[in-house]
Amino acid sequence: MPRQSPRIKAILPAKLDTSSSKIETEIIDLGLDGAYLKVLPPAFRDKIPLNTKVLLQYDLFGQGLFEHRGNIVRKDGLGYGVQFAGIDRMTKNKLWQLIAGNFDNTGSCPFCGESYGLLPPVCKSCGWQLDFNPPGYLDYHERTCLLNRVNGNLAKFDLDQLQKVSGFIDTDILKLKGNDDLDQFVGTGKAMLDVFANIRKVAPTDLTVLILGESGTGKELTAQAIHERSPRKDKPFVAINCAAIPDNLLEAELFGHEKGAFTGAHTTKKGKFEYADNGTIFLDEIGDMPSNLQAKLLRFLQDKIVERVGTVGGKKVNVRVIAATNRDLSVAIAEGKFRSDLYYRLDEFAINLPPVRERGEDTLILAKYFLNKFSREGGLAKTFTKEAIDVINNYDWPGNVREIINKVRRSIVMATGRYVTPADLMLDVAKVEDGAGNSDLSSAVAVLEKEKIKEVFKSCNYNISTAAKLLGVSRPTLYRRMKIYGIE
Repeated sequence: MPRQSPRIKAILPAKLDTSSSKIETEIIDLGLDGAYLKVLPPAFRDKIPLNTKVLLQYDLFGQGLFEHRGNIVRKDGLGYGVQFAGIDRMTKNKLWQLIAGNFDNTGSCPFCGESYGLLPPVCKSCGWQLDFNPPGYLDYHERTCLLNRVNGNLAKFDLDQLQKVSGFIDTDILKLKGNDDLDQFVGTGKAMLDVFANIRKVAPTDLTVLILGESGTGKELTAQAIHERSPRKDKPFVAINCAAIPDNLLEAELFGHEKGAFTGAHTTKKGKFEYADNGTIFLDEIGDMPSNLQAKLLRFLQDKIVERVGTVGGKKVNVRVIAATNRDLSVAIAEGKFRSDLYYRLDEFAINLPPVRERGEDTLILAKYFLNKFSREGGLAKTFTKEAIDVINNYDWPGNVREIINKVRRSIVMATGRYVTPADLMLDVAKVEDGAGNSDLSSAVAVLEKEKIKEVFKSCNYNISTAAKLLGVSRPTLYRRMKIYGIE
């Protein structure tokens, strides 16, 4: 049977945590669904049984610490094959960017091994598409993997199981298709109602939209909502974070490049603007775009002609541009860091997303919405205690909606019963306002948080890494909380 995920060769220092021991390893083969690890200490080679549950930790080329739970599915004299379990969408996207960007398009099919000189667009043997560059490839890959998995197990299902699967698809998935896409935005305050109204007004047009708001307020979600309500909804929606790509590579990423245009340009490659043709491109963190590229973007907005790096002349495309930033562009213009003419070109229609701290009662509405949503997904029934509601209402929420989602999702795991307490939310009590009557509450929350940390420590035999994982925080954060509460 063909492999379901392409792999790349890599050398990534990693740690394999088996709960009883931590082992120094190297990832030498990496894919979306798993990795092969070379174990460095000889004493640990071939010692871990198959099907052992493990935690794999590694740094993905400077993008931060990645952690995957998984199972040992293969072993030999040098190391182990680990199958990943439950990777979130953001992590999978980053893994895919690494794999697609480092894959050699010569040799054999990465799925079935069929030999080629230069890989064709589609493998004639297994049928997998082999052009990994289009932005929609990961979605295609995930759908195909799911279909293959279902087809491979369909004969094993009895009638009751088939009815359960069919019922789940009808009631839990397809019903979402008829929902207004703005249902993903939660809020009843005037500020958010204004946002909803502006989305509905601008979506049917072709105006360039500039979305302004702090980190975590939902800028990309707003852009997606505009696209989904526009005449371009059946065409590509391509998103790119201008701050996440090195300045010297951003131009080629946006506009594409010709073969030999620069060192490492071994093939001709389309840019994001070409992939978004007839659809929408979302330029996130536009305020961080280098000044030389701002001039080229301005020209593109004027004539909609894509000029690849390393070529003269270009191709006209039909793309709607939506940009976003968390910076104050008027300040950037005054400091000479952002072009005023580009700003006016982008600012045909502006949407301001309010931070959570300015949304009043929406804060609790958001928290309850996500608590109910995540509880249903896990087949649980959870509710906030009165103390938790007080903390939610008084917390500043610097991370905005993204922070609410993370805190609530973690609290469901931490809560030992039906009720979610302030300690389960793990809010930084130093950021909870000490208004009238709140000082006693802050003290109570601190006591609960301290007890929760001690309880988790004891349950994992005082292993700092395991405790941090269970609590849903980083090790440095846990060390800081331990120091504050005097936990040795």
